[in-house]
Amino acid sequence: MIFGIGVDVLEAARIKKVLARFGDHFIDRLLMPAERAQLGRTKRPERFIAMRFAAKEAIVKAMGTGFAHGIWIRDVGVVQNAWGKPEVAYSPRGEKVRRALGIGDGHVTLTDEAGLIVAVAVLEAAPKPRAKTTARAKARAKAKPKARSTRARRR
Repeated sequence: MIFGIGVDVLEAARIKKVLARFGDHFIDRLLMPAERAQLGRTKRPERFIAMRFAAKEAIVKAMGTGFAHGIWIRDVGVVQNAWGKPEVAYSPRGEKVRRALGIGDGHVTLTDEAGLIVAVAVLEAAPKPRAKTTARAKARAKAKPKARSTRARRR
C-alpha cells in the first residue's frame, strides 16, 4: 500500500547560483555523509547536488512532513546502489520519524532535461505487524460453532 507520493521540479541554474554564493557551506548543510562521499566521485557536481536537493524535497512531500515535524534536510537523502539505482536513505533521526509515521520502503527516480531536474518519490506503508494470538483467543475460536452457509440451510 502506498503511504505517499512526492514530486519536485527544480531549475538547475538555481542550485548553480546557490553554490556560487555559499559553496561548501551549502553542501555541508544539504548532504548526508553517504551522499557527500558519492559527490566526490561524480563528474558533474552541480547536477548531482541539484538532483539530491530535488529528491529530498520529493521524499519529504511523500512523507507528508515537509522539512518540519522532526525532519531536517540532512535526515533524508538518496544514495546510489552498486548498479547506480537511486535509493532512499535516512539519518538515525529520519529513520525514527519514518518508523513513527508507519513508512516502509521508499523509491525515487531522478531525471534532468533542458535545465530542469525532476524527482519523484513513492513511499510504501510499512506492513502491519501480525497480532499474536493468545491462548484465550484460541480457546474461544475453538469453542464457537462454525456458521452454516445459506445453501446448507435450504436443503
